[in-house]
Amino acid sequence: MTATSLRAAGVDPRLTLASLCLLYFLVSAGAFSSLGVVLPAMVAELKWSWTQAGLGYTLLGVACGLASFLPAILIRRIGVSGALAAGAVLLVTGFGLLALAREIWQYLAGTVLIGTAFALTTTVPGSHVLTGLFKRQSTVLGIYFTCGGLGGVAGPLFYVVIHTVTDGWRAYWWVLMAASAVVGLFAILTTPGRRPDEPSMTAPPEQGGPAEVLADLREWTVRRALMTPRFYVIVGAYTMYLLINTTSHGFAVAHLTERGVDAKAAAGMLSLEALIGAGVSIIGGLVGEKIASKTLMIVALAAMIAGLEGLTLARGMGPDSLLLMSVYAVGVGIGVGLSFIASTLLLLQHFGRRPNLELYAIMCLLSTTAALGPALGGWMRDRLGDFVLTFQLCALATLAVLVATCFLRRPSPEPAQDIRS
Repeated sequence: MTATSLRAAGVDPRLTLASLCLLYFLVSAGAFSSLGVVLPAMVAELKWSWTQAGLGYTLLGVACGLASFLPAILIRRIGVSGALAAGAVLLVTGFGLLALAREIWQYLAGTVLIGTAFALTTTVPGSHVLTGLFKRQSTVLGIYFTCGGLGGVAGPLFYVVIHTVTDGWRAYWWVLMAASAVVGLFAILTTPGRRPDEPSMTAPPEQGGPAEVLADLREWTVRRALMTPRFYVIVGAYTMYLLINTTSHGFAVAHLTERGVDAKAAAGMLSLEALIGAGVSIIGGLVGEKIASKTLMIVALAAMIAGLEGLTLARGMGPDSLLLMSVYAVGVGIGVGLSFIASTLLLLQHFGRRPNLELYAIMCLLSTTAALGPALGGWMRDRLGDFVLTFQLCALATLAVLVATCFLRRPSPEPAQDIRS
């Protein structure tokens, strides 16, 4: 997929960027960030237990992770626009089920569909299209992930506005359902189907001359990349981002209020962290054109460790506590803002574009293990009485990945070994 091929099809590549960014913004706003804000009203009206409500949030994350390889399969078979169309249908159906929900099965089914749609419409197809479409890959990824981050900031605010106007929660899901249909169609129409340089998965391999065969032998394949420790270091770094992001978002406010911090101040730190993450994404994209992706990842991991330590030590409302909460917001915000860009670029630079779609999807699939963080943290809280050890274990795991990342070197595939992907 190139800018030339898009223009030949009558589509401006900048329009493709705009549509994918808008879709990522919408899905990010309506999924993880706002579901937790809407749930209290849903639980109160429908008389559900919090165990039932929490199960939906868990299913949202698990469905998103387990479906991570699905967009790679669909893109190879029916093209990007086909994958986006399938995701848009699931998204509209999922939001519709939440709007209509009166029984618990409707809520749970809706979260599963939205989680699957998240995988089909956001980072896997988005990064695949944009890194092949623009030469300044770091910059365009910065723009893309910034839009996703801003969606996470905007979702709860949209709900507050709609709830104030309608005095109910169902209207919020109806608005998201309608917006998903419009934005999904926009993305489908501005994104080409199959890449002209990419055959179907069922197509026979193209026969080339000796020069082409020798060049292919030097390229990375999915199978060979999966046999290198370097791939799992990159996956580990991406998983640490998800682990810290979900665990801190799930427990930071409860942890701080238990230690004497005002609830509004604690919530304000979360909003500040999200804003910093969105801002750092665009800065990281621009800086990534000049600085090695490995350096960006090291900075991201170190910042997240510092942020977790600030969160662990904060207590009360004194100046020291406010400073530590600021360390948390800045540190985790920087880590979140850089991790997406750094991990995406590291995969691309270490293993090339040919296996990148599958490798990115596998990375997202393996990182689903980060969903264990909130479950383990809640279990430890019930038995130990606080969240301190949870955050400390997250920091130690991140430190181990940071050390491994420092030793990361770009590999060189050996030419005459297993060339099948």
